[in-house]
Amino acid sequence: MDSVGGARIAVERAGFVSVDSIEDQLREMRRERDALRRENRILKIAVAELERVSERDTLTPLFNRRYFLTAIHQRLARFERHAESAAVVFIDVNQLKQINDTLGHAAGDFALMQIAGRLSASIRSTDVAARIGGDEFGLILDQSSEKGARAQIERLAEVLSAEPANYDGQEVRLSACFGVAMLQTGMSESDVLAAADRDMYRCKQREFARTHR
Repeated sequence: MDSVGGARIAVERAGFVSVDSIEDQLREMRRERDALRRENRILKIAVAELERVSERDTLTPLFNRRYFLTAIHQRLARFERHAESAAVVFIDVNQLKQINDTLGHAAGDFALMQIAGRLSASIRSTDVAARIGGDEFGLILDQSSEKGARAQIERLAEVLSAEPANYDGQEVRLSACFGVAMLQTGMSESDVLAAADRDMYRCKQREFARTHR
């Protein structure tokens, strides 16, 4: 017997824990540690996915109302601290009920997805696009003046109405009314959205007057 083996037997006979037992325990602890690390990674992925889903609209790939209000709140905080301007745009889709009634709700959903795609493709990556209601969308145009925002919504209105969408061989004409509100000191996110909504309503009134002459 070599000296190492003899020493191990002597240690065990003296009542100490064996070296093999300690090594087994260490291996088990390492396995448990590795398993916990894997579970932690899986948990982080699951939490990130839940957060992503909680911020997204259920129909379109845009953000939802909850995220949109949070984003306005963040812009208001930046405006208060650094005077960073931003415009909030309220968008109301025209004649969605007519599309639903004549072609069905699937066609209405198709129209909403088309509008979402055209809006998101027409803004900068730093801007925010969201669906905030059944036929309502919202935009945040970062570092924009009111003049710049109004020029932008004119372009967006043209993008929406320039070419009809095709749903199952049927033309679906898309259009919307837009309203703009600029961030101001003392406003809440609800105040900003309500101001943009009021401005959009004036657009609706002009549209109604134009089509009922």
